Amino acid sequence: MKMWYKLLFVTCAAALLLSGCGNKKGGDTIIVYGRENNSGTYMYFKEHVLANADFAPQVQTLPGTAAVINAVSKDPHSIGYGGIGYLKGVRAVPVKKDDSSPAIEPTLENVVNGSYPISRYLYFYTVEDPKGTVGHFIAWTLGDEGQEVCQKVGYYPLPRERRPPVKAPASPPEKRTITVKGSDTMVILGQRWAEHYMSKFPGVVVQVTGGGSGTGIAALINAATDICESSRPLAAKERAQIKEKFKKDPVEIPVAMDGLAIFVNEANPVKDFSLPRLKAIYTGQTRAWRELGSASQ
Repeated sequence: MKMWYKLLFVTCAAALLLSGCGNKKGGDTIIVYGRENNSGTYMYFKEHVLANADFAPQVQTLPGTAAVINAVSKDPHSIGYGGIGYLKGVRAVPVKKDDSSPAIEPTLENVVNGSYPISRYLYFYTVEDPKGTVGHFIAWTLGDEGQEVCQKVGYYPLPRERRPPVKAPASPPEKRTITVKGSDTMVILGQRWAEHYMSKFPGVVVQVTGGGSGTGIAALINAATDICESSRPLAAKERAQIKEKFKKDPVEIPVAMDGLAIFVNEANPVKDFSLPRLKAIYTGQTRAWRELGSASQ
């Protein structure tokens, strides 16, 4: 009986979406959700989807991918974006490089081989080559055990040939606290890594907090964290700041992969989006679902 009611709801919601009725926020208006500007995901989307154009004023910014997922799951007229590891209760729509290209799903295979148009690495950053207990922790995350945790949590592990070598002792050389700050996209992954690592090496405490990639990068620059988690590469200005302050170049360590997913409500019948269509939606050029035409429905 519950399955029948769910099917009825989805069918009715899809009909309302296509008819342009039932949306108190304005007919078939696309309700657009995004991330706040200190987010690495925001910066990546702006660069790789919007080609550095400005987001439209009507884009509603939310503090974290979980908040975007929650909003999209409640509104069949909405769209959002975020890390694939948060995919639950919404649908990730295939993406095309352009209107004439095939639509590609954000699967592990497609992210690893680069066919998914908005694939990316997730990073750890340190001020210098990681050593001691910090180095041991990072090496563990890149090993088979750490990458297995990555996959179980719903993120995409690095293929062995892409895992950077990190010199580390066979066991943590000292009991200490490791601080990890940054990306909200990565915070769940970082916390699961910390939990598994601490259960195996109880003499070490790993503290993981989010706040956005920008927050983690600022903490690294200010010597307020051992490790920065970032869902985007450091900007040239940020690298220069670290170089000037510490007289050392920051160390970039890819630790996982991600397909930047485009989320819609499960009742939304849209089949795919091209990057130009996403740009049009997020810059305000396209504001209604009917403007997408039949190509995506």
